[in-house]
Amino acid sequence: MLWFKVLALPVLLTIGLIFYNEYFIFYKAFSSCSFPCKHGRCSEDNLKAFIISDTHLLGERNGHWLDKLKREWQMYQSFWISTWIHNPEVVFFLGDLMDEGKWASGKLFSSYAQRFHQLFEGDIKVVTLAGNHDIGFHYAIMPDTYEMFRKEFKRGLIDEIQIKGNRFVLINSMALHGDGCRLCHEAEIELEKMKKRKPPDRPIVLQHFPLFRKSDGDCEKIDENHDIDYKEIYREQWDTLSEKSTQKLIDTLNPKAVFGGHTHKLCKRRWRKSVTSLSFYEYTLNSFSWRNGDIPAIFLVVVDGDDVLVSTCRLPSESTQITVYLFGGLLIGILTIFLFLKGDSIFKQRYVYSLLIYRSQKKSA
Repeated sequence: MLWFKVLALPVLLTIGLIFYNEYFIFYKAFSSCSFPCKHGRCSEDNLKAFIISDTHLLGERNGHWLDKLKREWQMYQSFWISTWIHNPEVVFFLGDLMDEGKWASGKLFSSYAQRFHQLFEGDIKVVTLAGNHDIGFHYAIMPDTYEMFRKEFKRGLIDEIQIKGNRFVLINSMALHGDGCRLCHEAEIELEKMKKRKPPDRPIVLQHFPLFRKSDGDCEKIDENHDIDYKEIYREQWDTLSEKSTQKLIDTLNPKAVFGGHTHKLCKRRWRKSVTSLSFYEYTLNSFSWRNGDIPAIFLVVVDGDDVLVSTCRLPSESTQITVYLFGGLLIGILTIFLFLKGDSIFKQRYVYSLLIYRSQKKSA
């Protein structure tokens, strides 16, 4: 009975702490975001989309089971709570779905892909792209790995899809080296076919790599939490597309917006076509996993005719969650010790009092 009285409150507080850290902080973070609709309200003709990048689901080689469990739980909670609150019509994943797909054999690759489907696919339309961790960098892509990805995720080198009348071009960044390899040659043929068709509407381009830039020094701040890294210098064809491939992509597709990931850093950059007055914004998204950054983000995108409106929705901070657990656990531990000592003292007082009553009754008898 004493143990129940001592532990009842600490157990309830522990359950409350876990609920706050594993559910409420996600709900609170995503409730503070909204789609960037014109005049504060989206019309039924607008397309509302989520863009997510670099989930990096851990595999057998580099992932400890506890780390894997924590990261997957964080992304699972983030994905389903955010989609429940905002109800996007489509969710785009910009590659690096898996961390070790490039090393996986047939059955293992399939198990990684199925894990992604289990975590992120349901009633919502999900569109996926390949990243270098899924199939390897350009020089290391094996035909079998590419075919496994194509089979599991139904994604080719260059794909074109229509959603609510909006055109999206989905690009395998590793096939844009322009060195005449088989994959690059096939991708160039597909791009030329699109150019010859001369579609009237400008597409939204989605890929894993960003367009060419030397550093993030060319970027604008995308939100108040965005710290631009001016020091890191990017390498062509490793961190970004090459300058030549970038220019060819822009000239061929004339996009109205471009989205990428890969660098695990945010960026918003304005591009202007040299021969016309047309311009567009390129957006680079950081990783969705706490493993690759303390405050991941989702892009909330509204396509309204020729306008592509973008806002960021930040996930909760992992460091804040850890701090809450440490201080909350410490306070619950102190409270438990206090209640135990208090309960033990009361028990001893009652024991002494009962003993005195017993002796007094014995003497009077």
